[in-house]
Amino acid sequence: MAPEGAAGLRLPITAADRGGMLAQMLPRWSSSKLVSTWITVTLAASIVATLDGGWLAGWAAFAPSRIWRGELWRLATWVVIEPGPLSLVLTCACIYKFGGELAVRWGDRRLRRFMAEVLGAAAVAASLLALVSDDAWHMQRVGGWAVMDALVIAWARQYPDATLVLYGLLHLHGRRLILVTIGVTGLFALFVGPFAMALDLLACAAALWYPSARLARRA
Repeated sequence: MAPEGAAGLRLPITAADRGGMLAQMLPRWSSSKLVSTWITVTLAASIVATLDGGWLAGWAAFAPSRIWRGELWRLATWVVIEPGPLSLVLTCACIYKFGGELAVRWGDRRLRRFMAEVLGAAAVAASLLALVSDDAWHMQRVGGWAVMDALVIAWARQYPDATLVLYGLLHLHGRRLILVTIGVTGLFALFVGPFAMALDLLACAAALWYPSARLARRA
């Protein structure tokens, strides 16, 4: 249905109008457009992957053996699917809390750049690691802790004096929060295996060693 002009004439709806209408129909989780879209895509992709018999997860999963055969989209698509309800809730909560606050400080463009560089570097490094390890070569996974780890470490570096309270017991901030994040990820790696947690460990390293000057520079 076309909108009416001042003289009662119907004006054609443009593609931009349709895009604006569609954007208004999508849920708005945050004041940041990036954060809202990120949460919506993660929720939608994870739910579809649960209901479709595994096709989407199989197509999007990080799989070095397939990446080295040319399926390069897998370097990026694995981050938007979470394999279980707990990881989905925690990931979306981290995006909302930490991503939302970083978006206010940095802006969407710089947050997008940071996450693309950190998660992209982790995926590339894990793919190179697969060349020397059969376990890593046959790895196939989606989601995990990489997004959460990168956001928490970035938030702790950007807000070193802000305190995160966990269950009313632990009060963590700055360097201590970073060390706990890396320590918990490393502890899980001891139990499930370093290659199973390779993406998460590498994301921690990339976020920790991300250049401070670049972190502080306006995009």
